[in-house]
Amino acid sequence: MSDFDFHRRLSAVEREINKLKDGYQELDSVVDPKGWIGESFELLDKDVEAVKQEISQLRQEVNGKLDAILQYLTGMNKN
Repeated sequence: MSDFDFHRRLSAVEREINKLKDGYQELDSVVDPKGWIGESFELLDKDVEAVKQEISQLRQEVNGKLDAILQYLTGMNKN
């Protein structure tokens, strides 16, 4: 093998190693909980919590309105 062929083959191997490193880093950022998958779960969790809070507020409003209706119909105070 000539010196030129050796250097050419060495450069090809270095390029392949760099491609593997880049692929590994990309995969690591995807799988890592701090990567975009983890971020999407965090955003989803925030959305779910916001919906739960909104449902809780609506439930309180409905309960308050039902109490007012029952008081009006029965003439009895809750306390």
